[in-house]
Amino acid sequence: MNTLYKILFCFIAVSFFACDNDDTEVPERNQLTLTPSADRVVLDQTKPNEEVLTFTWTKATDIGPEYNFMYIFRLDIAGKDFETAIDPIIAEDGVFSVSFTNEELYTWIVEKWGGIAGQETTIEGRIVAKVLGPKFLYPEIVIKSVVVQTYLPQSIPLYLMGTATDAGANPSLAIKMTEVSNGRVYSWKGKLKQGNYKFIYNPASLLPSLNKGDSETSVVLRETADDPDTQFSIITAGTYSIYLSIKDMTISTNEVPYENLYLVGDATTIGWDPKGVLMNPDAANPNIYTVETTLKAGELKILTAPNWEAVTFHPTVADGSITSTETKLYAGDPDYKWKVTADQAGTYKITLNVKDKVIHFIKL
Repeated sequence: MNTLYKILFCFIAVSFFACDNDDTEVPERNQLTLTPSADRVVLDQTKPNEEVLTFTWTKATDIGPEYNFMYIFRLDIAGKDFETAIDPIIAEDGVFSVSFTNEELYTWIVEKWGGIAGQETTIEGRIVAKVLGPKFLYPEIVIKSVVVQTYLPQSIPLYLMGTATDAGANPSLAIKMTEVSNGRVYSWKGKLKQGNYKFIYNPASLLPSLNKGDSETSVVLRETADDPDTQFSIITAGTYSIYLSIKDMTISTNEVPYENLYLVGDATTIGWDPKGVLMNPDAANPNIYTVETTLKAGELKILTAPNWEAVTFHPTVADGSITSTETKLYAGDPDYKWKVTADQAGTYKITLNVKDKVIHFIKL
């Protein structure tokens, strides 16, 4: 009887596993393919918005009416196992390709992944066909690589003009901006009057120009005289900082609270001379002023103008510690000062946010 039970148990077990295997059997799944539009592409700085590389994929293997697929594409520099990839692109129903522009590829390769501008870099595209259905099934995955020749950004001068500037409407008097990143990011700081302004590439011509887009922070390219000549406006005259990104086609224009700040005191390299050690406003955020300088044992404070009548940034207590981040703006007394001890002496990066009244002394 025991032998009979053993035989019966084995028969049931074999039948169970056989049925289970039959139930999960799926066809061989290898129909998914991924094809780049080229094995090697050369980026063109002069055509930032032109699509230069496309990845196209096929449908995944059909595994029955109960199952659908979600297609997820990612892009990364080769060898990183997609740990530093761009955000996943989830394809809409019926979409089987994704394209990238010169600007996107340059930005990711050089600025995100640390590739060297002007050299070849291998990137990888990966498509994942995630299975959606009653049971878990592994996705189909295909990876393809492409060699990308990036460019070495060339200087592309940009000029500021308009009734808010000293150049007025005369392009030959347009004011050259500073290239923070060649051909990509520009900045300028100076006096602006009530009026309008825009940007041109050539002081001998009004076109092409960069004009106001659909908001105060967006920029559009004006190529012909038929395009709207919408310009940015200044309501109140003053000193302004302009930070313009061709990469993002965005602009930030902010009134600068102070031309510069002036670090003074016997703890500084200039002593109590009111011309001070200059702290410069950040191009992108003029509320933030920074300087890298040497500090020795002694006292210091920060003037808002190079004279003793200026309002001054101080610590909130006498002999304020440079480890504290609190500061306050005073006109006259109390004439508190930060105190640098002998063991704290060294080279520092000093950052002051004049809006939030927060200061950081970071030893380098």
